Order: sequence, then structure tokens, then C-alpha cells
Amino acid sequence: MRSSLLRLSILTFKMTPAMIRARRPYFWKNAVAFVILSSITTSVYFYTYSFLGKDTFDDIPIPPVSEEELAKLKAEYEAQKKLKEGN
Repeated sequence: MRSSLLRLSILTFKMTPAMIRARRPYFWKNAVAFVILSSITTSVYFYTYSFLGKDTFDDIPIPPVSEEELAKLKAEYEAQKKLKEGN
């Protein structure tokens, strides 16, 4: 009988009252831990995003491009663009 209840709870994914009582003491601790870890992750993400948004990349030199080379690159870009639109 016990194995059939265990099998039934596993197959239906329903929590028995005993499982609910066993998990109850950990609910708030887990909720607090989730909030703390989520807030740390979110704050690091937004700090990094805001820091990178302020960078103007002025310290990176841009190599000079001649007009001929620029025209050639533009023609290649337009040709690739037409191929993608055709497909």
C-alpha cells in the first residue's frame, strides 16, 4: 500500500499532506534566499549594462578607410543584402 501511494504521488505530481508538512519549515527560508540571489544577479546585470552604456569608445582608434575601399565595401554589402532579400 505504501509503495502504491508513493508511486501514485510520483506519477501524478501531487503533493501529499505529509510532503506539504515536511516542506513547510523551509518555504520562507527558500523564498528569502531566492529574493537575495535574484536581487544580487539583477543588480550586477543592471550595473554592468549601465556602465557599458556610458562608454563612448573614444579610446579605440578607427583605421582610415579610403573612398575606393569604402565604395567596394558598400557594393559588397548591397550585393549580400539583395541575396538575402531574394531568398
